Amino acid sequence: MKKKIAVILSFLLIVTYFAMSKSPTTGEQKRQVLRMASSNVTNALDPAIAQETSTFTILGGLFEGLVRLDESGQVVPAMAKSWKISNDGLTYTFKLRSNIKWSNKQRVKASDFEFSWKRTLEPATQSIYAYNMYPIANAKAFNSGKLKDASKVGVKALNQTTLQVTLGEPTSFFLQTLADPIFLPLPETVVKANKNWASKIGTIVSNGPFKLKEWQKAKRLVLVKNPTYYDAEKIQLTEVQFTQYTSQISPTIAYVNGEVDFVGSDLTIDFEKLTEVAYKDYKIFPQSATYYYQFNMNKAPFTNLKIRQALAMGLNREVIGYGAPAYGFVPHRILGIKDDFRSEFTDNYFKEDINKAKLLLQEGLKEEELTELPQITLITNTGSHVNSVEEIIVSAWKENLGVDVDIEVQEWEELLDNRMQQNFQLARASWGADYNDPASFLEYFTSWSSNNDSGWNNSTYDQYVKQARSEINSQNRNLLYAKAEKLLIEQMVILPVYYYEIDVLQKSKLKGMQVNYMSTVDFSRAYFE
Repeated sequence: MKKKIAVILSFLLIVTYFAMSKSPTTGEQKRQVLRMASSNVTNALDPAIAQETSTFTILGGLFEGLVRLDESGQVVPAMAKSWKISNDGLTYTFKLRSNIKWSNKQRVKASDFEFSWKRTLEPATQSIYAYNMYPIANAKAFNSGKLKDASKVGVKALNQTTLQVTLGEPTSFFLQTLADPIFLPLPETVVKANKNWASKIGTIVSNGPFKLKEWQKAKRLVLVKNPTYYDAEKIQLTEVQFTQYTSQISPTIAYVNGEVDFVGSDLTIDFEKLTEVAYKDYKIFPQSATYYYQFNMNKAPFTNLKIRQALAMGLNREVIGYGAPAYGFVPHRILGIKDDFRSEFTDNYFKEDINKAKLLLQEGLKEEELTELPQITLITNTGSHVNSVEEIIVSAWKENLGVDVDIEVQEWEELLDNRMQQNFQLARASWGADYNDPASFLEYFTSWSSNNDSGWNNSTYDQYVKQARSEINSQNRNLLYAKAEKLLIEQMVILPVYYYEIDVLQKSKLKGMQVNYMSTVDFSRAYFE
């Protein structure tokens, strides 16, 4: 009898434990709600046309592509359970999981990927990130309108669970690009049935760890766990709330007051408002982006290498107060051979040296038959943060080298246009990763790059980058990238200033938050202790 009572009591304890750890109405795990501050609760959730970091973060919870990135930034299977790459590196065959569904319980099919990608490439879609698909055969021609037949683009659903992708040339970093939001699938029938599908809560159908519950545009957005997600048992958060804050002060105050659990990535922290307790939750993450100045290599005096070198060396980057001092182009968090590229290939291409900078400046002036530098104008864009950086640097050049540089502030679009039209001497610039590979930076300065506004191209540099693109061996590929970057900086095509960093406030009990290389946040595997 005593044994029976003991067994019954043990059983009751187990039942009580599970009842406490499960929701009494749904049978799901204990409710865990993550409250995130956001700079923009978007008006549309279309992966093809999304532009803001905050929107990419939300889309990462709603949708999932063929692959996703783990905590170290490596590609791992997601909607695709496996893939094979042909010996020539041109054909990728993805096998989808058999148990993947949309939130409306319809099956996620290979044709949903084909439809979504080709829709992104449609000229009418006007996707600003469509160029990330250009490694795919005929993608560029179709996106530019030169090719009208979508069937010739190298994406094809062979059956419901098999997607075949053909590249125009071997591209070693192609799998990494698939983590970009433009490669997300879309439910073909839903999108075709309603052109406004992405702007209404009742028509958003997703396939990721979460689904949309509430959406007050420009105010608040709420996601809840998606029970149809194939890996739902590993998702511990039951709800994620995004609240929009438009001022710099508000999100920090909200954090201090315990109204949100996470601030950062797309928002600025107001350190003056932080309490001592809140400051303990402050974290810094490297962001894969670089702040630099672009020389016009075809316009005097910057046709002279020594003059360019003098300006690069005549600074003290430590006093700028933003980011980490940069002496190369490829920033931190970009994958290398086995680790971070920047850790494996240090950016010791040059060092700050005011005395040497003065000497180089005089030698450069002599070579140009000048006694002093002509008037130089630095064009930059509006923004208090940017302008304060420019003022610090221009003052340093005056103090250290006796060089006068005027600052001309322009609107962002005007600045970009002047750079592309080569209508500048020296220009403020920055570049961030589109995918996690050094090529995302180093291809920028190739002769075939439409972004290259330096006026510089170099056949040796082109050769390094082109060889790296098709090199399968990781060590060989990254050695080629390192040679390319070394040449770029030795020629001082750019003047590196700093590598961006991300400031974050995160509750100590909140674990598993992933701030990735693009500064978007993957909260899908997060949880509270």
